[in-house]
Amino acid sequence: MSRVQAAPLQGFSGQLAEIARVQDWWSCKFSPVLATFYASACLTGLPVWPLLPQLLLLLLGLTVGATYVSVINDWTDQADDHAGGKYNRLANKSRAFPTILLLLCLGTGLVLGIYFWRCSPLSGLLYLGSWVAFSCYSLPPIRLKKRGLAGVLSDAAGSHFFPQLLTVSLVAAWTDQTLPTLWYAAVGVWALACGLRNILLHQLDDVEADAQAGVTTWVTLRGARFAQRFGQFVVFPVEVLAFGSMLVISQQLWPVLLLLVYAGLEVFKWRLWSSPPMVLQPNSRIMLGEYYEVFYPLAFVLALSARHPIDGWVLALHLLLFGLRFWQTLRLVGWAGSLVVRKILSRVG
Repeated sequence: MSRVQAAPLQGFSGQLAEIARVQDWWSCKFSPVLATFYASACLTGLPVWPLLPQLLLLLLGLTVGATYVSVINDWTDQADDHAGGKYNRLANKSRAFPTILLLLCLGTGLVLGIYFWRCSPLSGLLYLGSWVAFSCYSLPPIRLKKRGLAGVLSDAAGSHFFPQLLTVSLVAAWTDQTLPTLWYAAVGVWALACGLRNILLHQLDDVEADAQAGVTTWVTLRGARFAQRFGQFVVFPVEVLAFGSMLVISQQLWPVLLLLVYAGLEVFKWRLWSSPPMVLQPNSRIMLGEYYEVFYPLAFVLALSARHPIDGWVLALHLLLFGLRFWQTLRLVGWAGSLVVRKILSRVG
């Protein structure tokens, strides 16, 4: 393809990625979802590599849903964003492109939803749950975004709770295995807590603009200080306990070992930059965020590969999909390790 031909394609793909907010959800939300896929597969004792086509279908279903919610969010937020002085990706743009994109998302989502239902009714209902939560959060007249706590719960359910449980149910359906009820419960509680922390962080970041626009989010209603304390002392402890339960149920050593590596990396960053990770603070490193995105999937792929060597290819696929974030972390781990070794050698010398 010539440069003249490639330029319009690059412009189209760039516009699509911007409207869909791909950079906001691709790695930070989908990498942990695939990690739960690997972790659930560990419980079945079966390899993941034969499930690659189904795994890609799951990723497609999540991508379609995330694109849908990104478009309807910007579409319904235009007036509020203008009043609050916030950038809106659909402002002053033709309605044709987002309309076509929404129709494509709805059509593709319907087809995938029917497929997930045929895999198992629970999977179909969980996939539908995400779409209903997304729609109720943004679309009038319900528009839960402006209804305080209901909006927070709706966003957390649509973006984390339903997708994570969908992943577990699909692994059970595709492998014809029964996963422990405690696993569903631990994943569900952990996902909901992660979702709550994520939407609270987003609302804290937008609190001034939302207040200026008169948008009654839960944070503008209860105040930033209350929301932060609620996230720190209620949501985060529940999240940690639920994730700890997942690690106990999985009975895998790799997640624990890499949790120690992550903790050491955070201590290194803290000493280097004098900035600790925060539980719920905008414009700061979010505690456990990098672990969920990088170390959590890596740990369970390693566990799978130790049992089924063919699953080593799953790691290659994961790096292909989310490689940038992985390489950034790997470089930092290597740099930190070299500095520590140099310091030890200098003391010994």
